[in-house]
Amino acid sequence: MPKATVFGIIIGIGVLIILKVFQDSIPRNSDPLSNTLIIIGFVVFAIFYGLSHLRKNSK
Repeated sequence: MPKATVFGIIIGIGVLIILKVFQDSIPRNSDPLSNTLIIIGFVVFAIFYGLSHLRKNSK
């Protein structure tokens, strides 16, 4: 694996561990509308990110 991929995986795991440690201090949002908007925003971001990667790899 390239060094960038390994570095990205290590950073991702580190962020997940930090989020787990500080999970209780993160404020919760119980409003269903904003939760839906956050999920929709994440899906749209993931689609654009995936498309940009596909275009970059196809060239």
